[in-house]
Amino acid sequence: MTNKVMIIDDNETNVKLLNLVLTKAGFKTDTIINPKFAFDIIKETKPALILLDINMPEVNGLQLCKMIKKDSETKDIPVIFVSSLTDVKYIAGGLAIGAVDYITKPIKPDEVIARVSVQMQMGLAQKKLKKTNDILQKQITEDRLNSSDMQEDFLYSLMQIKNGQESEKDYERIKSFFEFITEETIKSSQYSEDLTTDFVMSIVSKCLKD
Repeated sequence: MTNKVMIIDDNETNVKLLNLVLTKAGFKTDTIINPKFAFDIIKETKPALILLDINMPEVNGLQLCKMIKKDSETKDIPVIFVSSLTDVKYIAGGLAIGAVDYITKPIKPDEVIARVSVQMQMGLAQKKLKKTNDILQKQITEDRLNSSDMQEDFLYSLMQIKNGQESEKDYERIKSFFEFITEETIKSSQYSEDLTTDFVMSIVSKCLKD
């Protein structure tokens, strides 16, 4: 997905005005005057935000918004309607099919910039959140794999000791397993700031000796 705002309006004057307002405010833009090909371009370029007129020939803004929201590749792209239709039924209808906002024409430059800025910031925040969640999920998966491998090593070493075939490495594996379990338990507890793995392991060793 790019960081561009896509402006879709069959009126070239409206497109030029919105483009001028946004580029002066520092936004990157793409423009589409023929709505017939808009959806294919949206799927290909995946803009960060779409400003969409309603009254357009062949494919109107409401139809195009429905197409965007039904497609898995484009459904998360925020859509703001920019229309001369001020009746509440159009505003409510636009929001009901998935638009995040509605700007009425004639546009007020400061309003356009403010509303676009809010949605772009929200989009960036969502991307960061998704990235963080992906990293956490990857770490959880790795931890689970590590835990599973350690369990196998732990049980293998126990069997080695039981059969009288142990080596120093088997005792190291068992110690590592208990350290891992102790560390994971501490991390998820209310005492994580007060306890350390070394301290807990020293208590475990003392208990075993006793």
